Amino acid sequence: MVDSIGDVLTLTAGKFPHKTAVINYGGPSFTFSQLNERANRLAHALKRLGVQRGDRVAYLFPNTSTFLEIHFAVAKMGAVGVPLNVRLVGRELQYQIHQADAVCVLFHEAFHHTVLGIRNDLPQVRFFIGQGPEGDGVLSYESVLQAGDPREPHEPALLYDQNVVLYTAGTTGVPKGAVLSHKNSLFNAMTMIMDYGMRHDDVLQVVPPLYHSASLNGFAVTGVLLGATQVLHAAVDPAQIFQSIQDHQVTFTWGPATLWRMLLAYPHRGRYDTSSVRRVINGAMYMPAPMRRAVLEMFPNARMGDTYGMTEASPCTTILRPEDVLRKPASVGVPLTICDVKIFDDQGRELPPGQVGEIVTRGNVMMGYDKNPAATAEALLNGWYHTGDLGRKDEEGFIYLVDRKKDMIVTGGENVYSREVEEVIASHPAVFETAVIGLPDEQWGERVTAVVVLRPGAAVRQEEILEHCRKNLAGYKCPKAVVYREELPKSAAGKILKKDLRTELLEKETPR
Repeated sequence: MVDSIGDVLTLTAGKFPHKTAVINYGGPSFTFSQLNERANRLAHALKRLGVQRGDRVAYLFPNTSTFLEIHFAVAKMGAVGVPLNVRLVGRELQYQIHQADAVCVLFHEAFHHTVLGIRNDLPQVRFFIGQGPEGDGVLSYESVLQAGDPREPHEPALLYDQNVVLYTAGTTGVPKGAVLSHKNSLFNAMTMIMDYGMRHDDVLQVVPPLYHSASLNGFAVTGVLLGATQVLHAAVDPAQIFQSIQDHQVTFTWGPATLWRMLLAYPHRGRYDTSSVRRVINGAMYMPAPMRRAVLEMFPNARMGDTYGMTEASPCTTILRPEDVLRKPASVGVPLTICDVKIFDDQGRELPPGQVGEIVTRGNVMMGYDKNPAATAEALLNGWYHTGDLGRKDEEGFIYLVDRKKDMIVTGGENVYSREVEEVIASHPAVFETAVIGLPDEQWGERVTAVVVLRPGAAVRQEEILEHCRKNLAGYKCPKAVVYREELPKSAAGKILKKDLRTELLEKETPR
């Protein structure tokens, strides 16, 4: 019986003990038996140190096998995992560790000084475990693990117990901890297997960070459940990604459109054999049809799928199947097998095809926001999770993202959906990526402003971008200005942080 994520690793290790479970790119590999034994040892060791069932355990690691053995060890002993974003600074990490009431913090050696810098502000943390030698009040990770019992801990973690607290990207404010159950993680993994056709013989490439729900629940847990091999990348490096595909015969890879743009821009991509890849998954960002064709040319034997989701939905919600990615490239697809997705108006009534409203979903949503009943009550209404995304359905039931509710721009009394403007600007051959935001304007209320990153070596005047918009959009939707940037701020999921752009541009403006 599989009641928890910990059971998944135990069962798979019993069935495929000698099969390679995880490959650290450029580092060691572990079989399922080895990964399971290390997870067992760590679970017993943490229990001996005083971690109890239901306690929160925080871990700060890039994509490595250590992340996975911690994640499964915590589940095996009935505790609750709190994966931390490695891109956060000390103040931000301190907030999340404190807010989660974590009693233990485990961390990669690269974050030794960062963790020591916030240790005195974390009185509830009873012990810190870091890679490297002991000292400064920090226990040695490997020493702690090796002192543990290799047998199964047999803790009574159940399907509806808390499994993990995943902090939202904080695109609209202070990050909230979405609490997911073992059921959430397991059901998402099973859905990925059913709808995306993942197989036991697949080799999964994991480049986006494991502390993000898509890589963790969508790929890592799924791979362990199947007994598939995973190749983990601790850094985003195009040469390494292509080399990994060639060397390890990767069959399944995923990432946001930003990653695919990076790989398409890599000048030496033609040197590598990518024929092993059979499936490419795009997530989190819009990808126009010409770019989809270019990605498929880069992986000649692959078929492409898309997914739409969010941390609170465990995370996957919809699928755009390979047969539809070029037929409906602007869509995020149809609901996954165990998900229900509808478009509601502000009164909670379902809207007919073609009308724009809020995207809501049910079927595999979070237990709630940690210690935040008000936010939970606002997001979960009558069993439906309200995403805050605006969308519509067509007559075939395909869902289209229109905008974030908070990203909709009201200019001169007209609603402008930033996503529509972004799609037009992104179709310009000189544009690498773009974000469209609204800035305060005395005359119009808000003015449409485009922030643009150009392709390497490209040069284009603001007027050319504006003229391109005027040819494809109503006048009121066209940007009043174009601002150029070398890169756009992004969350761990690869989503553009528009609030950061607004803050930056508002700070640079003179009073109007």
